Amino acid sequence: MASENYAIKGGRPLPPTSVNQALNFDRDYSRLRNYYETWSVDYDNDVSEENYCGPRMLGDLFDSLLPASEARRPMRIMDACCGTGLVGKELMLRGFSPVDGCDLSPAMTNLARETRAYATLYGGVDLTEHNPMIADNQYDATFCCGAFIEGHLPTEAIHELMRITKNSGLILLSTRCTFYTAEHFDSLLHKLTASRQLSVLPSFMNAAYLNDVQAHYLAFAVNK
Repeated sequence: MASENYAIKGGRPLPPTSVNQALNFDRDYSRLRNYYETWSVDYDNDVSEENYCGPRMLGDLFDSLLPASEARRPMRIMDACCGTGLVGKELMLRGFSPVDGCDLSPAMTNLARETRAYATLYGGVDLTEHNPMIADNQYDATFCCGAFIEGHLPTEAIHELMRITKNSGLILLSTRCTFYTAEHFDSLLHKLTASRQLSVLPSFMNAAYLNDVQAHYLAFAVNK
C-alpha cells in the first residue's frame, strides 16, 4: 500500500502514516478491505502511536447517557465497524460484555475475537448495504467508531445502523470534524431528527480523536 497517494487536508499532504493512507480509497470497498486485511496485524500499534482515543470517548459518552442505577443492566450491543475490537475492549472494561461486532475486514474480526469481548462477530460486512445476517431491531445500543471518515462509510450508512437498533435504542458514533463538514452530515441528521426517526441526545463536539485531529461524538435515540 506504500504506492497510495497520501490524503490531502487543507491543500497539504498529510504525513504518510498508515492511518492517513487509509483515507485514500474513495469508497472502493474491495481495495479498502484489502488494505485493512494487510494492516490488521499492525493496526493497534499504529493507532496507539497516534493517540487514538475514539473508543474511550464513545465509552465516556455512553456512560454519561445511562442513569447510574441502570448503567450495568444487561444490554445487547453492536459494535459496527469493530476493527480489531478496541471498542469491545473498552465496553468490557466498563462492564458491558460480551457484545456483537461486524466489520468489512475478516482479518480484523479475527483479531477482535481474540479480545474475548464479543459474543458474535460478522466479517465481510458492508454497512452500505442491507445485511441479512443481522436482523432488524436487535440492539439496545449500536456503536460505530472510526468509520464515518474520508473514504470509508458514507453518511447514508446511518440507515443500516438504525435498522438493526431497537425502538428507543441508542446509536453512538464518531465522525471526524472534516468529514462531518465536507459530507454535510449535519443536513442528513437534521432530516432524520426533523422526521422524528432520531432524537438528539447530548454529544461531545470538537473533541480529541487522534494527534492533531478532532471528532464529534454523536448520540441519538432511535424512534420506530
